[in-house]
Amino acid sequence: MIDWTEKYRPKTLHQIVGNHNQIRKLQSWATSWKQGRPVKKAVVLSGKPGIGKTSAAYALAHDFQWL
Repeated sequence: MIDWTEKYRPKTLHQIVGNHNQIRKLQSWATSWKQGRPVKKAVVLSGKPGIGKTSAAYALAHDFQWL
């Protein structure tokens, strides 16, 4: 049986509700890798527990087929 947190986790960045500005920045950073090595080679996701850092990372990886 799958855990409800995994069952309802957003699968794409478009499914994430709220924080649209930060999601756009995350997408922009990921897109910059398609054009070669970007100036900022890493991204740090920080914040309180439960705000969606891991979900955003998984959704980003799914959107860019990094999984």
